[in-house]
Amino acid sequence: MIGKIGSYLQIVTKDPSSTAFVPLAEAYRQIGLLDDALEATRLGTEMLPHFSPGFSTMGRILGQMGMLDESMSAYAKALSIDRQSQAALVGLSRLHLIRGERDQARKILQQAKEFHPDDEKISDMLVALDLPRPWANIKRASKAHEQGPSHKSAPDESGAPIATATLAEIYVKQGLLDKALEVYQGILVQSPENESARKRIMQLQEMLGVDVNPAAEDVQVPEEPLQEPSPVVVAVEEPVDSTPASMEESPVTQSEPKDSSPLAVLQRWLSVIKNGRTNV
Repeated sequence: MIGKIGSYLQIVTKDPSSTAFVPLAEAYRQIGLLDDALEATRLGTEMLPHFSPGFSTMGRILGQMGMLDESMSAYAKALSIDRQSQAALVGLSRLHLIRGERDQARKILQQAKEFHPDDEKISDMLVALDLPRPWANIKRASKAHEQGPSHKSAPDESGAPIATATLAEIYVKQGLLDKALEVYQGILVQSPENESARKRIMQLQEMLGVDVNPAAEDVQVPEEPLQEPSPVVVAVEEPVDSTPASMEESPVTQSEPKDSSPLAVLQRWLSVIKNGRTNV
């Protein structure tokens, strides 16, 4: 194995765009040098971004390292380049098995069987999935006994799919539109503001023939126009002059001693007559 690694290293050193990085990374993986294997695939896929086997090999290494989300992304890239990639289909089905999603793994393997009917690995995996599993029944019975009859068993979250758009698109490529819809709905629950997920949900619902009921719009109840209050007329009384206009202040004259002589009496009469004519 070391000799093979040395040979592949010489090839990629002379020609960085060579596809020899795939067997080089695989050799590293087989002897447990996973970091070196991953680095080789990353450098190789940068040089050959349209080489599907490079991403399939990267997905296998990431899965062995326990990086399931990144592994699914690598397989999705491989399938986007070659939807019939045997390595990507088998690797993706294994990831579902790791997560306990046996039904999804079976669907992917059945599709892979259509593309590769003579592939023994795919056939063996399908047969193994259908074999009896007595330990599963024992395990369920043991859990039920531990919880007791009065306790409801909690839902098993270990097999929940990773809520990522990458995983959803993998389901779309495999024709599993219902699973893709579930993943996108999970994304929307986690991020209600994700408009791209909302649009993708509507597209998938149309593809599945699901009646999409438009969201109920907020019914705006027309408000009755507010009646303007009638203006309050305040009668403002004009100030009344307490002094009548007709009333004039009469000059106050002090009484003087009257002259009783005939000449004085005559002058007073003439004065009265004169005043009377003036006022007429």
